[in-house]
This record gives sequence, C-alpha cells and structure tokens, in this order.
Amino acid sequence: MFLRDAFTDQRLLLALVHERDGRSQEARREAERLLAAEPANVLANHLLGTLHFHQGTLDQAIQYYVQAVALAPAFILGYYDLGVAYYHRGNMPEAACAFRRCLEIDPHYNAAHYRLAIALFHSGQLDESREHFELSLVLTPEYLMAHYHLGLIYERRGDCEAAAREFELSLEDSSGDASSLYHLAQIRKAQGDPRAAEELLQRSRDFRTAQSFAK
Repeated sequence: MFLRDAFTDQRLLLALVHERDGRSQEARREAERLLAAEPANVLANHLLGTLHFHQGTLDQAIQYYVQAVALAPAFILGYYDLGVAYYHRGNMPEAACAFRRCLEIDPHYNAAHYRLAIALFHSGQLDESREHFELSLVLTPEYLMAHYHLGLIYERRGDCEAAAREFELSLEDSSGDASSLYHLAQIRKAQGDPRAAEELLQRSRDFRTAQSFAK
C-alpha cells in the first residue's frame, strides 16, 4: 500500500509540475499513466479534465470531470470546472445544474453564484439570473461584471434608470468598459440627451482603440 501511495503521489506531482510549466502533453501522459493504474483516482480524472479543457477538447474534459465528481460527490471544484466546461460547450442547462450542485455543497461559493447567473442569463431565465448576480455582489463586491449583466437584465425589462445605474457601477473600477459605455449611451440617447450619448460613445470608441493597441 505504501508503494502504491508513493507511486500515486509521484505521478500526480510530476503531472502537476508539467502542467504548471506549460508542458501539457507531458502532463497528460503522466496523468493517463496514473489513471491506467488507478482508474478511480479523483485528482487524476480532474487533472485530465482540466488539460483537455485548456486544449479545447471539451467533450473529453466533460467526461473526465463527470468521472471525478461521480467518485467524489462533494468535490466542489470538480463540479465548478464541469459547469465551466458545459458552459463553453454551449450546454446551459447542464452548466446550471453543475453550478447548483456547487451551491448545495457551499451556499456561499461566490464564483458559483456568478457562473450560475451567467448560465441562467443565456437561458433566458432573467429573474433567477438577477438573484444570483445580486448574491455574487453581496459576497464579492468587486465582481463588477455582475453590474454589467444586471444592467442588461434591467434594460431588457424596460427599466432604463435601473439599467443605467448598473452600467455606471460596472465602470467604477476603471476608466471605461466599451460594452457598458455603449449601452449607457443608448439609454441617454433614448432619454433625449444626445450630447451625453455622444460623449459616452466616444469613450467607448477610445476604449476599444486602446484595447486593440494593447494586443
């Protein structure tokens, strides 16, 4: 048993070192060797899921994440990463299900509230999405993009003042975000303030130009 544990630790550590240093193929090879010896190794399944996720092979990533959480039903990071993989696969119902499981394990997991809100938003479930964006802001006020999405929700509901307030809050930590500035400009234009709208649009254009030069 001691030798088996030592083998497991060595293989897993080697795979993690390869991953840290950007040697993804070597990391995957070590994790696969470990998994061949111990198919029920939770961390090896999770690591292979992560390696496949970063490689863009989402179906394989999901397969390994599903195996990891099946082996460890309280593995909150496994459920979170599974939700992210489902989200990038475009499967919002399964993504939401995985993030809900995170919140069953830890109701104060702020990132899961935010990710669940995003998945619900893209599914058109705006009321519940708003609730989780608001909860994520209670737990982590610096999640300024939650304000942006709240602005979109209020905008779709026709509450322009609430939408404008959220877009403005999303800008607090920086000189501008092009999307927030654009939506805020459209609201000001609809309210009959073309000068403010044009100023905001110019800021949006300047922000996009600065981003393009930074790339």
